[in-house]
Amino acid sequence: MALLASALISGCGSHTGGGFDANGPEMPRLREALALRTGMVVADVGAGKGQLTLALAGAVGSAGHVFSSEIDPPKLRALREAVAEARLGNVTVVEAKTSESGLPAGCCDAIVLRRVYHHLTDPAATNASLLRALRPGGLLAVIDIPPLFFLPDRSSLGIAPQIVIDEVTASGFEMLQLRGDWPGRGPLESYCAIFREPLQKQ
Repeated sequence: MALLASALISGCGSHTGGGFDANGPEMPRLREALALRTGMVVADVGAGKGQLTLALAGAVGSAGHVFSSEIDPPKLRALREAVAEARLGNVTVVEAKTSESGLPAGCCDAIVLRRVYHHLTDPAATNASLLRALRPGGLLAVIDIPPLFFLPDRSSLGIAPQIVIDEVTASGFEMLQLRGDWPGRGPLESYCAIFREPLQKQ
């Protein structure tokens, strides 16, 4: 069992498909799930290398805007360089904190966390900051990896979708749907949970 775990984990670590591919199967799914269109304001939280940020910037066009949120200083620098190199005037890179997305209040029509949620150390506070950042009726997409059968329901390698659903709805979001057939990462499956900011706050 330990040998199997080691092989799977090391295989995933060396797999180059972990980053977002704008030409892959995820972007059409994300466009449909979030009803992405020109002029929208969206956020990529935990943006990493910024591939998704750049794809979202193209999806919303020059009339829209993308907030690209990241906590790691070297990745923040790389994000700013990537945005400058692409000459994107519709992207703002923001620094996140451990329990804060860094997004302005009421700024977004939609927010995406792609393979980020299982890394959160203070999910309740982070979810509250996401709720504040969304406009009424705005959508939140949490794309993540379910845990392998020999791992706990929450670890650095994945999180059970029910935990995500319980925690996000406890923060005030409405659950809309869970898509279990989301394009995976190498040998790992993925899912996408879609939530909505209530039209009227409780």
